[in-house]
Amino acid sequence: MARRKTSWQVWLRRIAQTGFSVLFFYVFLQAEYRPINRTGGHVKFFFTLDPLVMISSWLASHQIAAELLVSLVILGLTAFFGRWFCGWMCPFGALHHLITSLRNRTAKQKIATDGYSPWQKTKYYLLGAILVAAVMGVNLAGWFDPFSFLYRSATLVIYPGLNDGTAWIFGWIYQHDPSIGSFKVTSISEPVYQFLRHTVLPNTQPYFYGTVIIAVVFFAVVLLNLYRARFWCRYICPLGALLGVAGKNPLVQIKRNEDACNQCKVCVVDCQGGADPEATANWKPAECFYCWNCQSACPHEALTFSIRVPGGKP
Repeated sequence: MARRKTSWQVWLRRIAQTGFSVLFFYVFLQAEYRPINRTGGHVKFFFTLDPLVMISSWLASHQIAAELLVSLVILGLTAFFGRWFCGWMCPFGALHHLITSLRNRTAKQKIATDGYSPWQKTKYYLLGAILVAAVMGVNLAGWFDPFSFLYRSATLVIYPGLNDGTAWIFGWIYQHDPSIGSFKVTSISEPVYQFLRHTVLPNTQPYFYGTVIIAVVFFAVVLLNLYRARFWCRYICPLGALLGVAGKNPLVQIKRNEDACNQCKVCVVDCQGGADPEATANWKPAECFYCWNCQSACPHEALTFSIRVPGGKP
């Protein structure tokens, strides 16, 4: 059965994911000192949006930094509109979404493996452990929070690797001085390298103890998306669990046209969260990222998202 064209909602979500991922990379670079910039408060932008950081900080110190109160907006919007943050704003979620899309699996295989699993409750137990640890003065949120995890991995693994790889490539070009006819490749490569060195790459190659361990954990987490769609977001992410609790009964809910639906389960094929969109009675909004893949994929246009009072009629 031919699938429908990708809906405008999915394209809008992809644009949002790309935009916030680029913003994260930009903010990350601002934390690296260079003569052309100065580290400012904006480098903490994503952490100020993180309600897990706010709550764990409050439980540990009984104080809340004023800038962290912004995260209450995220919690409030989640209570009304569901776990949209994970599908639209989180750069770590966007990375998992991208890797998940690279899986070489048939639709039947995805339907068989990517539905809801009781193991997805694990993240809620982890969230509970993190909050209890915060009360006891132990900072587990710093290890499992997605922004902390991504920032740490970028600092210790991705950024040094990018710098080393870029230096090797441009160094090879400089040493071998290749040419195309009378044109020297170095006439372009050297200005490009100097620009990258001045704006993106660090002044000196950073090295850190424990990099290998962090690298193994990071790549394991990312590659697990090839096993299950958005593995981290489904099974581990404590911020996702917190947003899932906040958005358990949202105003924006899925609606299925019973007359149009023929139970083909095409909507399950690219469901990122295992929210079971094929059965609205059992649909799990706490696991839904509002990626709109199900609505976009449905060949019968039987699924829509609409605003309704939880427990009431659309």
